[in-house]
Amino acid sequence: MALILSGGLPELGQFGLRAWGKGGVFLVAGLAAAWALGRPISVQDLRLGLLPHPRWAVGTLPAVFPWSVIDARTSAR
Repeated sequence: MALILSGGLPELGQFGLRAWGKGGVFLVAGLAAAWALGRPISVQDLRLGLLPHPRWAVGTLPAVFPWSVIDARTSAR
Protein backbone atom coordinates (compact mmCIF):
# COMPACT_ATOMS: atom_id res chain seq x y z
CA MET A 1 0.00 0.00 0.00
CA ALA A 2 2.86 2.40 0.81
CA LEU A 3 4.35 1.77 -2.63
CA ILE A 4 1.08 2.72 -4.34
CA LEU A 5 0.64 5.82 -2.18
CA SER A 6 4.18 6.99 -2.97
CA GLY A 7 3.49 6.58 -6.67
CA GLY A 8 0.73 9.17 -6.38
CA LEU A 9 2.47 11.73 -4.20
CA PRO A 10 6.01 11.24 -2.92
CA GLU A 11 5.31 11.78 0.76
CA LEU A 12 2.11 9.75 1.13
CA GLY A 13 3.81 6.36 1.38
CA GLN A 14 6.10 7.55 4.15
CA PHE A 15 3.23 9.20 6.02
CA GLY A 16 1.25 5.97 5.63
CA LEU A 17 4.12 4.10 7.29
CA ARG A 18 4.19 6.76 10.03
CA ALA A 19 7.70 7.82 9.04
CA TRP A 20 6.93 11.49 9.67
CA GLY A 21 10.50 12.75 9.23
CA LYS A 22 11.01 11.05 5.87
CA GLY A 23 7.57 12.15 4.72
CA GLY A 24 8.37 15.73 5.64
CA VAL A 25 11.66 15.64 3.75
CA PHE A 26 9.97 14.28 0.62
CA LEU A 27 7.19 16.86 0.96
CA VAL A 28 9.59 19.79 1.24
CA ALA A 29 11.84 18.55 -1.58
CA GLY A 30 8.92 17.95 -3.92
CA LEU A 31 7.24 21.28 -3.17
CA ALA A 32 10.47 23.27 -3.48
CA ALA A 33 11.37 21.70 -6.83
CA ALA A 34 7.82 22.04 -8.17
CA TRP A 35 7.73 25.70 -7.11
CA ALA A 36 11.10 26.45 -8.72
CA LEU A 37 10.12 24.71 -11.96
CA GLY A 38 6.66 26.25 -12.04
CA ARG A 39 7.84 29.82 -12.42
CA PRO A 40 6.87 31.45 -15.71
CA ILE A 41 9.45 31.69 -18.47
CA SER A 42 9.69 34.91 -20.46
CA VAL A 43 10.09 34.86 -24.22
CA GLN A 44 13.09 37.15 -23.89
CA ASP A 45 14.88 34.61 -21.67
CA LEU A 46 14.14 31.85 -24.16
CA ARG A 47 15.53 33.93 -27.02
CA LEU A 48 18.71 34.59 -25.08
CA GLY A 49 19.03 30.91 -24.19
CA LEU A 50 18.91 31.54 -20.45
CA LEU A 51 17.85 28.70 -18.21
CA PRO A 52 15.30 30.36 -15.92
CA HIS A 53 15.06 27.43 -13.51
CA PRO A 54 17.72 26.58 -10.95
CA ARG A 55 19.76 23.53 -11.89
CA TRP A 56 19.04 21.80 -8.58
CA ALA A 57 15.30 21.88 -9.33
CA VAL A 58 15.68 20.31 -12.76
CA GLY A 59 17.30 17.23 -11.25
CA THR A 60 15.46 17.13 -7.93
CA LEU A 61 11.86 16.71 -9.06
CA PRO A 62 12.43 13.69 -11.33
CA ALA A 63 14.58 12.09 -8.62
CA VAL A 64 12.11 12.56 -5.75
CA PHE A 65 9.40 10.30 -7.17
CA PRO A 66 11.43 7.11 -7.79
CA TRP A 67 13.42 7.64 -4.58
CA SER A 68 10.19 7.93 -2.60
CA VAL A 69 8.70 4.79 -4.16
CA ILE A 70 11.87 2.74 -3.53
CA ASP A 71 12.13 4.03 0.02
CA ALA A 72 8.47 3.22 0.76
CA ARG A 73 8.95 -0.30 -0.58
CA THR A 74 12.07 -0.98 1.47
CA SER A 75 10.65 0.65 4.61
CA ALA A 76 7.43 -1.39 4.41
CA ARG A 77 9.31 -4.68 4.58
